[in-house]
Amino acid sequence: MNTEFIKYHPGSNTYIVQRKAYFEDSVVLRGNLIVGAGCNFWQELRVEGNLELGKNSQVKGHVQAHNALIGPHCEIKGDVQVDKDLTLMDDVKIEGSATCGGQMLVRPGCSMGFVKAEKLLELVGKVSIKDVEAGTKVIVRSE
Repeated sequence: MNTEFIKYHPGSNTYIVQRKAYFEDSVVLRGNLIVGAGCNFWQELRVEGNLELGKNSQVKGHVQAHNALIGPHCEIKGDVQVDKDLTLMDDVKIEGSATCGGQMLVRPGCSMGFVKAEKLLELVGKVSIKDVEAGTKVIVRSE
């Protein structure tokens, strides 16, 4: 993994990636990760802590994290799997599935294939979802 774009804050166990960085190999981190805007991950992104993916970022593989906030206009070619809560900001595109063990908030313009939230799925505005896991509690509201 190329570490020239990454800074580490030991007090909070947080890695910080500068904006417009790119990673050719899979990124696997033991800690939290804050990603700047416009970053590209050419393979998978796996974080054992919390993930904040900056706007206009792309991940060509799968995403795994404990908690995740996916910024606006991000594209993820694989699946997103989160242990607790997942927030998808405006116009996020996930080609695979989005699953979480807690609550999921989906903002307007998002699109994804399959969705599963253990506790609650909250959809805001116009959202494109192909399939929702049976038994998922869903709340739909306008903007």
